[in-house]
Amino acid sequence: MDCAFCAEFAALPRRGQGTRIICEVSGWVLLPTVGCFTPGYCLFMPLGHIDAVADATPAELTLVGEAVENMRTLISSSFGTVIVAEHGPRGCELGAGCCSHAHLHMIPVPDVDEVTAAYLTTGGSGRHLQDLVHLPGAVDGPYLYLSPRPDEHLLWPSARFSRQYVRRVCAAQHGVGDKFDWRDHSFDDNQALTVTTLRANVRSKAA
Repeated sequence: MDCAFCAEFAALPRRGQGTRIICEVSGWVLLPTVGCFTPGYCLFMPLGHIDAVADATPAELTLVGEAVENMRTLISSSFGTVIVAEHGPRGCELGAGCCSHAHLHMIPVPDVDEVTAAYLTTGGSGRHLQDLVHLPGAVDGPYLYLSPRPDEHLLWPSARFSRQYVRRVCAAQHGVGDKFDWRDHSFDDNQALTVTTLRANVRSKAA
C-alpha cells in the first residue's frame, strides 16, 4: 500500500532540523498538518504504519495517552485550548477519514463545547470511554473519536459523518470554513509558525 506518511518518514535523514517533525515520543511524532488553517494545528502519529489508533497495542496506547496530554499542554501554552480527534478507518473502510496511516488531529479551537455540540448533532449521543486505552475494544468499524478535554473521550460510528469532518467544524470556528480541505489550502505560513513556536517550547521545557 502506498502511504504518503510512510514515504515521508522513510526519507528522513534524521529526526530533527530540516524536517517538519517537532518532537518524538515513544515512536510517535508531532508535526504540523498540511492544511494548517490555524497556527498550532498538529498531527500526532506513529512512525510505523498502523491504520488507526485503535490498532495500537494496549501497552502502546497507555504511553500514547500520556503523550497526547503532554502534547495538548505543549500546544495550548502558545495557541489556546486544543481538541484531539481521529477519523479511524477499519480494514479497507476509510469511513470519514482520508488517509490510512493513523493520526490524531490536535487543533486549537475557540470553543470546545461548540465542537462537541456539532458531533452530537451529526452523530447522536455517541459513547463515552474511560480513556484512550479502551478504544480498541469499543470499535468494530470506521469510527470518529473526540477528546474535547483531558479525561473526556467520546466515540461514534462514522456512518453519519462527512470526510474531513473535524476539519470542517474547526475551520468554520476559525472563520475559514471554505478552506477546510487540506488538498486545496496548505497554509504554509501557519505550518512554519507552528514548527518554530513548538520547537522553542520543547527546548524551553527541556532546559
